[in-house]
Amino acid sequence: MTEKEIFAQLVPLVRQVTGAKPEQVTMGAYLVGDLGAESIDLLDLSFLIEETFAVTLEPDEFENRARAQLGDDDYDDGGVLTARAAEQLRIALPEVDPELIRPGMRKIEVPGVLNVAVFVHLIGDKLASQTREVNCA
Repeated sequence: MTEKEIFAQLVPLVRQVTGAKPEQVTMGAYLVGDLGAESIDLLDLSFLIEETFAVTLEPDEFENRARAQLGDDDYDDGGVLTARAAEQLRIALPEVDPELIRPGMRKIEVPGVLNVAVFVHLIGDKLASQTREVNCA
């Protein structure tokens, strides 16, 4: 699937969980800040994505990518991101304004920086991975 095709299928899902108008759901729209999503909405969106695209989204998917590069000890200190963790999250989330991911940020704030493009690219990566697995089998 192309990015455009993924986006087209993702828009109604985002609208369903946030109540946003079609024109509000853009690649750069932040789910929490721009579209008013709450934690439960992000969970609902994850389930809808899994059903629609037949992919599996892990809890804390983006944090897990950053942790894999660091190890648990270097990721956070009492629930607050270390400088190295912020750096790895910026790498894991290139779609997000790097100014939003900063050392000292609380882990529970990370979902607040996710925009639609993050999910489009994550879905694309998951679908491409499935295709590679099928082709290798």
